[in-house]
Amino acid sequence: MTDLAVIMSVYMNDRLSFVKESVESILSQTFLDYHLYIAFDGPVKDDVDEYINDVKDERLRLFRLEKNGCLARALNYLLEKVLGYPEYKLIARMDADDIALPTRFEKQRNFLLEHLDISVVGCWFEEIDEYDRHLRYRKLPTQHEALLKRYYTRTPFAHPSVMYRRGLIEEAGYYPTDTFLMEDNVLWGRALGVKLKFANIPEYLLKFRRDERFFKRRSGVKYGWHYIINRFKINKLLKLPLYAYIISFLIGLIKMMPSFILKWSIVARRFCESG
Repeated sequence: MTDLAVIMSVYMNDRLSFVKESVESILSQTFLDYHLYIAFDGPVKDDVDEYINDVKDERLRLFRLEKNGCLARALNYLLEKVLGYPEYKLIARMDADDIALPTRFEKQRNFLLEHLDISVVGCWFEEIDEYDRHLRYRKLPTQHEALLKRYYTRTPFAHPSVMYRRGLIEEAGYYPTDTFLMEDNVLWGRALGVKLKFANIPEYLLKFRRDERFFKRRSGVKYGWHYIINRFKINKLLKLPLYAYIISFLIGLIKMMPSFILKWSIVARRFCESG
């Protein structure tokens, strides 16, 4: 029995070409001993459904949710399945439109086996557009203290880049379902609240896709307001200084801007990515 489970959700808006690249990048990892759990979060496009069901790999585990809920609910459903097996010690995240480079699982698993004090490990990543064209490389801090400081203003990880111990969920809880696209951001705050430690591997192990929908999902009054509310809760939990509240409020205001401004404004784009 493997010690690693990979969790992924697909939903109606996922494109076949993106899903194929993502799934194939997982199944062609250099570390082969894992199980891939995929949840259909409500109905999906026929071609996506057909492709995933035609994948012939004994590592694949498929589950269907009758109605689309949200990413957090789909991931929590898979986590409940995974945590039912004590053999799974590690859990990797993956999104249906990103690409894992071949050595990602091998290197992240080895890192966690060697650094027993770290609960979550991410990595550096390359941003690509909807045509697989390079946008930029992203280097994130690698040490816990630097990631803690970064969390005052931005998320410490690209969510689909992480691998974490099952203890993260057992100690910090499942993904929150009432945060409006901030499920990972809030989970990291709760993890910090129970003194869990973070790290990033200083290697590019993921291609992170930013298409037109990325900024549309992370903009508008509703999203900005939810950002302020949830960050204030986390700031209180972590007993952060007053300036952290001011920064959270300002970022929330920026996120209320129209998506086309967020996309083309360097400052607005930077803080849009913080959620």
